[in-house]
Amino acid sequence: EGAAAPSGAAAAAAASDEPPTFGKLDIRVGKIVEAWEHPDSEKLWVEKIDVGDEGGEPRQIASGLRAHYATAADLEGREGIVVCNLKEAKLGGVPSNGMVLCASGDDGTVAFVEPPAGAAPGERIVVEGIMEDPASPNKVKKKKLMEKSAEELRAVDNVACYRGVPLSTSAGPCTSPVNGPIN
Repeated sequence: EGAAAPSGAAAAAAASDEPPTFGKLDIRVGKIVEAWEHPDSEKLWVEKIDVGDEGGEPRQIASGLRAHYATAADLEGREGIVVCNLKEAKLGGVPSNGMVLCASGDDGTVAFVEPPAGAAPGERIVVEGIMEDPASPNKVKKKKLMEKSAEELRAVDNVACYRGVPLSTSAGPCTSPVNGPIN
């Protein structure tokens, strides 16, 4: 008869032998200031998102969310969390400079991971005990840091977590109306 299994964050951290990858991601609070349908894809929205970049210019990001958000009005003014240190990618020929994180439910529902009220655009999302300086976009791609992190990102009891520890800002934890994997 063995000892009782560790619970909570300790169990989640012990479940993986790899060092945490999340701490090297630059994930920030973002606010969608403009959205439009991708001209060549029925699956993509193109958004301008304020993530607190120097100079105040919003980032252009393409997201495969048209099946889940029907109109630009469903997106504009909405806050979410955005991975900012990804290499620029072209989605349907349109440059995309980041990724909006959403949770996916077992029933196919997809919803934004939302920062708490009072979190400002540009504030970094943190996970207690594992934060580091963000990696360069090249390193994020080469080391597959986003893919490895996504394996352990989940919304549980409507709280967004990495290895069971809440994703947070100074205003509190990030949430999702949908429970399930986050990517």
